[in-house]
Amino acid sequence: MDKLTEKMNAIKSLDWLIEILADIGLSIFQVIIAGIVIKILIGFIKKSLRLNNKLSDRKRQTLSEVLSSVTKYTVWFIVICSILTNFGVNVASLIAVAGVGSVAIGFGAQSLVQDVITGMFILFEDQFGVGDIITVDRLTGTVESIGLRSTRIRSADGDLHIIPNGMIKIITNMSKEFNRATIDIGVAYEENIDRVIEVMKDETIKIYKNKMVNGLIAEPKVLGIIDLADSAVVIRILADTQIGENWQVEREIRRFMKKRFDKENINIPYPKRVIEIVENKRKEA
Repeated sequence: MDKLTEKMNAIKSLDWLIEILADIGLSIFQVIIAGIVIKILIGFIKKSLRLNNKLSDRKRQTLSEVLSSVTKYTVWFIVICSILTNFGVNVASLIAVAGVGSVAIGFGAQSLVQDVITGMFILFEDQFGVGDIITVDRLTGTVESIGLRSTRIRSADGDLHIIPNGMIKIITNMSKEFNRATIDIGVAYEENIDRVIEVMKDETIKIYKNKMVNGLIAEPKVLGIIDLADSAVVIRILADTQIGENWQVEREIRRFMKKRFDKENINIPYPKRVIEIVENKRKEA
């Protein structure tokens, strides 16, 4: 009887090992299928967005990032629940326990909930998109990705800033429709200001008509004097530009104005300081 019992226990142990190996193999198969499904779904999403001509490239890229992320999370959640079921875990009970636990930790996760809600409003209201140049909390850069929890922007010096959506309060979007270049140029007080303004207007017309500066979408406007500084009369030029071209336009217009001023003998001032020496003479008694 003892030998028979040992054999029965050995058979049960072997059956248990085979069952475990079968569950592991099934789980691995499900993970592989999940990867294939995710790849197919993301490809379908991107293709559908490319075929939608009503969407801008910026909006299309943003939706692609978000929908791909949501698809991955959803598929992996289903696969994890399925794998747990393979090993005899009651997923329904686990979700119920997690629901009760979530109430307990809800107060500690308020910032996370705020991040997600703010992220949803950013997406639904189209406040900014991937590729936009924005300023958030004095950080300026190009949006690399938008998620439900955080936004990543890359500044001009190459630094990557990861900002929780809940901390985004005021957004300055420099990629909506057009940008505006602002060029302030100072000239000496000794110059004939009316002549200087006419020269600047003539140069801006010439720059626009001859397409000397890339990125301009309208003729630059010479507004006139905006400041009487310590050593210069400051004149402002405004120019509407294509998105992201405002800084390049500012540099080019300054370059052409400097060359034109040299040609017209118009002096760009430098700081001057006048020192007056007062000599006090005492009267001799």
